Amino acid sequence: MRWKLMCRDAADGSGDLILELPDDLLQAAGWKAGDILELEGDLANGGAIQLKNTVLCDVCGTSTAETGHGVLQAQWRDGEREGLRLCKLCFDYAMATLRREHELSHLFDEGER
Repeated sequence: MRWKLMCRDAADGSGDLILELPDDLLQAAGWKAGDILELEGDLANGGAIQLKNTVLCDVCGTSTAETGHGVLQAQWRDGEREGLRLCKLCFDYAMATLRREHELSHLFDEGER
């Protein structure tokens, strides 16, 4: 799918441009309020641009643009959902911590070694 959008001057003397994104584009891309989007392309020459969602790690705030991100999430029976988007380092730490906790919890179990 493609959209043709127009930028407008922010009119505050900053030289910034405002790009309004229609709801159908946001929905199709899976973007929501608070997402950080990176602009790729050359607006000065009227060329096409690409917007790329940049996920920040919910723990340390690191951008996951280069590495991607992991998700730790839950959906409880009462319908409540919660989750964290994590950079590789924080995801690896969470996994190692959970594995270690499992090992300690089963340290003296019979028959499993």
